[in-house]
Amino acid sequence: MILNNQTVLVTGATGFLGGHLVKRLSDEGAIVRALARRPDRDRYIKDLPNVEIVMGDITDTGRMKEVAQGVDYIFHVAAALGGNLEHQKHINVEGTASIAYAAVEAHVKRLVHVSSIAFYGFPVPSIVTETTGITQTANPYNITKASAEAMLHTIATTKNLPYSIIRPALIYGTRSHAWTLSMFKLARISPTPFIGDGGGHAHPIHVDDVVDLMITVATHPKAIDEVFNCAPYPPPTWREFLGGYAALAGHQNWLSLPKPLFKVLAPIGELGATIAGEPLAMPNMVEFITSQSTYSMQKAKTLLDWQPQVSLKEGIQSCVPYLKEKGLL
Repeated sequence: MILNNQTVLVTGATGFLGGHLVKRLSDEGAIVRALARRPDRDRYIKDLPNVEIVMGDITDTGRMKEVAQGVDYIFHVAAALGGNLEHQKHINVEGTASIAYAAVEAHVKRLVHVSSIAFYGFPVPSIVTETTGITQTANPYNITKASAEAMLHTIATTKNLPYSIIRPALIYGTRSHAWTLSMFKLARISPTPFIGDGGGHAHPIHVDDVVDLMITVATHPKAIDEVFNCAPYPPPTWREFLGGYAALAGHQNWLSLPKPLFKVLAPIGELGATIAGEPLAMPNMVEFITSQSTYSMQKAKTLLDWQPQVSLKEGIQSCVPYLKEKGLL
């Protein structure tokens, strides 16, 4: 209960990860300011104890300085996951700078910034540590998450701001659209179609583990000015990940789609995405999905004595009530 009675600001509080974080902070007795951009998305958190919904846009520096006054910690979760480069730069880079300056003025004990393994780009080496270099892609999310970290580091260094960064992998769990809803919809198809035999490494990390690491880095003295991967270790394969969801649907049938076909189609899809203004680096993505890369968790284990606790089996089982709520089970 380290954050008990501490005042905490959470950006992106009405989103998937932010909502889970707010719930955990409320349970631990923190006084939470939950930042929302729209008032109609707070139904999961609005009735929690000691949670105040505050309205604001992270790119509005003046407003962020207002809502940050008097807080002890800031968790910066808000991000643009899609859109063109200009849009994502505005939210992910300029928004992060706005939060950092607000944190400086508020003299917070720690700013925790949620980045992503997208920081590294793709494909990546077989072992990815926090010091692994960036693989340049044309994907706006890759570009802006890396730029946001660089921006934060510059501000923190010049303004003496204590911060920590985590780079989560594919966050799944209750209310996850991409890595629970979409993955289950794919997995329940029998046989489940996927590139190759599914032997490439997936990187699903349960939302509870991500929240736990966020709170750990916010309060651990050895996490100041450090960056940590947040990924399953060792990682399951895509067939194991999708197979877990498929088991809920009552089958384990797999349809291997030839990788060479996707290598031919990827440039065509990439052309369409580029014309639409949101390049996805599809050719690189095909290699990434079929590779056996691992995002090392050794740094968190060594410095923080932390490692993920939720097994893939437990994590997928925890999604059952949500999938039933959505009428999918």
